[in-house]
Amino acid sequence: MRNMLIVTGLLVFVVVLVVPAAIVSFYPRPSLAPQTPESKQGADLVEKGPALKVFFADDDQLKEMWLEDYLVGVVAGEMPAKFEEEALKAQAVAARTYALRRLKAYGGSGCAKHPEADICTEPSCCQAYLGEKELRRRWGVFSYPEYYLKLSDVVASTYGLVITYDHELIDPVYHASCGNLGTEDAKAVWGNDVVYLKSVQCQYDSSPHLETEAVFTFKDLEQQLEEKVAVPVSGGLDLQVLERTGSGRVKELRVGTATMAGTEVRKRLGLNSTGFTWRLDEAGKVVFTTYGKGHGVGMCQYGANGMAKQGKDFTTILKHYYSGVEVEPPPGINP
Repeated sequence: MRNMLIVTGLLVFVVVLVVPAAIVSFYPRPSLAPQTPESKQGADLVEKGPALKVFFADDDQLKEMWLEDYLVGVVAGEMPAKFEEEALKAQAVAARTYALRRLKAYGGSGCAKHPEADICTEPSCCQAYLGEKELRRRWGVFSYPEYYLKLSDVVASTYGLVITYDHELIDPVYHASCGNLGTEDAKAVWGNDVVYLKSVQCQYDSSPHLETEAVFTFKDLEQQLEEKVAVPVSGGLDLQVLERTGSGRVKELRVGTATMAGTEVRKRLGLNSTGFTWRLDEAGKVVFTTYGKGHGVGMCQYGANGMAKQGKDFTTILKHYYSGVEVEPPPGINP
């Protein structure tokens, strides 16, 4: 009996510790740790692109790293690594365009929130970015080498390519899911007409955000909207859509005696998108149903993955979501 326990213990040790270690050592050990441009010269400058000053929000530090290294972390942060390669390539090109447009060394705008940086790792300000430690935690010991090498190859295969309109870098905004409503016109969201950010059809989205619900009491709604929404006597809800955008999202609605933009209601209630409807349930609570996730402008990330599954390449995907653009080397910039 004792010998059996010893053998069992040894088997557990081998399976839990030795086998994973052997598998990991079989792969080259990839790393997303920022590399300092000062440590590389010559050919590496061509392979890695220009240097970026990146503000890392998690540790409140400004670090300099190569553009192409940075892009691997951005693609990892912005799209699931299991996505189709052509969708990931589209994301890589969009992310490269976004970064170069903000690179101050080439006349870019820099990071609005952190003026000392070209770009930061806060998704609400610039682009999402995940470093090695977080990716090892998310992907696990078995999947990390596979996914890291996949994303590295994706970025490398699109090296030097950006999205342009009339030979100028575009602002390649993107969102998680359009909910198959189609994408939104930039003017409907931000008030500015952008020639390449027009509403386009999208029936490729199969995301978990296609249709989601958020439930509120009348008290919750009135507190968050800062308006009376309960109709006296009848107990109804004093909300009315006044105008919808071309894609069917809520542009403006009446909330009690006030008029609010759909974007403001979405922000106050924490809804996934401005593509929403509402109803009263049997318990007298207000149920908002939202379609998609994000502002809806530019590339739909889950839609891009759907297009890739249908055999579309990354250039076709980008030209679908950004009207009238080209995918080419950056004008006047050594990538």
